[in-house]
Amino acid sequence: MNKPKENLETWPEPPEHLTEKAKDLFRFYCGKTVRAPGQIALLIRGLEAMDTADECGRVIREEGLSVRSERSGLVRQHPLLNTQREATAQMLKVWKELHLNINRQEAPNGWGYAGLS
Repeated sequence: MNKPKENLETWPEPPEHLTEKAKDLFRFYCGKTVRAPGQIALLIRGLEAMDTADECGRVIREEGLSVRSERSGLVRQHPLLNTQREATAQMLKVWKELHLNINRQEAPNGWGYAGLS
């Protein structure tokens, strides 16, 4: 029995609130590795977590790994380090659940996704 080819136009567009990096990953996986509605919803949560971790990293790079408390004057680790760690763990958990930690998708220029920075 011949299985009909999927029409890629039937797959949803990435949510507008995601970064361009996350939108590119959504387009890369949606309809290939990620197909079921529950998987798509989970992928979106993982991409949101990735965006959160990336934003925390950007702020930490600008402000430094440590901050001085205004009240006590003591130097402490940047509070966003915990948020970044939790968001990264959440993203990795989603990747593992969706089996995205195994590179099986062929990109136009070879295996994997080289467009990420």
